[in-house]
Amino acid sequence: MNSAPFKMSLRNLSRNKRRNVATGFAIALGFSSALVLGGFMHQAENRMRAFTIYGSRTGHIAIYKKGGLVSYEGNPKKYSLNPLDLAALERITAGMSQIQMQGPEMVGQGLVSNGCQSTPFFATAIDPQLDWKVQQHPYNLEWNGELVNLARGRELWEYPDDATVMAISSPIASFLHKDKPGDPPEPSAKVAAIDCQAADAKDKLAADLTVQLAANAWNGRLSGIDADVVANMRTSNPLYEGGFVRLPFKHLQRLYETKNATSYSIWLKDNDHVPETVALIEAKTKAAGLNLDVYAWDDKRLSPYFNGTMQFCNMLAWFTAAILASIVILSVFNSATMTVIERGSEIGMMRSLGFTRRRVRVLFVIEMTMIAAISMAAGGLIGVVSFFFVNRAGIALRLPGMVEGMTLRLAVNPQIVLLSATLIFVLAIFASLLAVWAVAKNGIAALVSGSHR
Repeated sequence: MNSAPFKMSLRNLSRNKRRNVATGFAIALGFSSALVLGGFMHQAENRMRAFTIYGSRTGHIAIYKKGGLVSYEGNPKKYSLNPLDLAALERITAGMSQIQMQGPEMVGQGLVSNGCQSTPFFATAIDPQLDWKVQQHPYNLEWNGELVNLARGRELWEYPDDATVMAISSPIASFLHKDKPGDPPEPSAKVAAIDCQAADAKDKLAADLTVQLAANAWNGRLSGIDADVVANMRTSNPLYEGGFVRLPFKHLQRLYETKNATSYSIWLKDNDHVPETVALIEAKTKAAGLNLDVYAWDDKRLSPYFNGTMQFCNMLAWFTAAILASIVILSVFNSATMTVIERGSEIGMMRSLGFTRRRVRVLFVIEMTMIAAISMAAGGLIGVVSFFFVNRAGIALRLPGMVEGMTLRLAVNPQIVLLSATLIFVLAIFASLLAVWAVAKNGIAALVSGSHR
């Protein structure tokens, strides 16, 4: 391979040092900014994915009665999964090796009272032992570990199956004076009836962990159960933060006097198998005569928060990327244009000595390739330093649709790094080629005389 063009290009880099440094700085800034932007997008997507699949207990796949996702709240008895549906789903999914965890879930509404005050609640329920596996999943702990922890108290899975325990969101805990949760007392230690008008009523309410849950049972009667508040939690969801409670699955069933479930969630070993597993379950449920809807976790109908947040983040990323690309193109094009114009006479002389237009363009492309390579190495170093300081700063990140902030933690994604490097490099070479082509197309006489300027 002839090394002469590289040697000539390398010598030419020593000319116009300030301009080359300015061009390199623009490329380095563009590359480092692209890395930071890519790191933000990577962590935002993973955090939202972990929150949706594990934190919200949606699962990779959610199965509802036909029309249940939309109509369940209006007629829960009709649009819920009955015991026959649940048993059939267990049989259908029993032999699927890609499934890691599965189980029924339930949601409902009602009133919760401390004996003196009442407020509406929205409840979700899942088997506590299944919930432990879901929340302790490595992917969830990696990306949303700070959202797994309760504000106070202990998790429901730490108590016996027959214990009627519950966790409530912090605002409702403050309203009911249950913001000092603890372990359920022995039956003999239950607090006696409280005089709500007494001066010490708040202290007695805080000492009594028991609350009453009331709701319309699915058979049309009014139903109620007692439960002990053992935890205060953060929901990270503004719609439910003011009145959210979480109970073991069978106790919420007891409140509504039913054996049905709202939905059936499935967690897979690999997120890449979601589409094919959804298609397989749909085919098997249809063959079994089950009237069900099967949703992937990122379906817009099932996960509007995930889709809305990612659409916002993607729009922000594309807008920022367009600005970065414009900066790189304009900086390189202006610098290359000035360099080529100043060296027009030199180009004319090279042309008169037998250099073709293509060979002239190659020389300038090699120069820009060297500048781009050095600049992107510097930009990569700037990006690494930026990652370090941003991650150490503990900056609060509040994604749309989430109450609790998360810590901004930029994450390196090799694919994003490669894509950013390729894009910045192509843009720099393209801008350089465009500038060279605009000048080198002139005739030899025009170049030598300087009339091309």
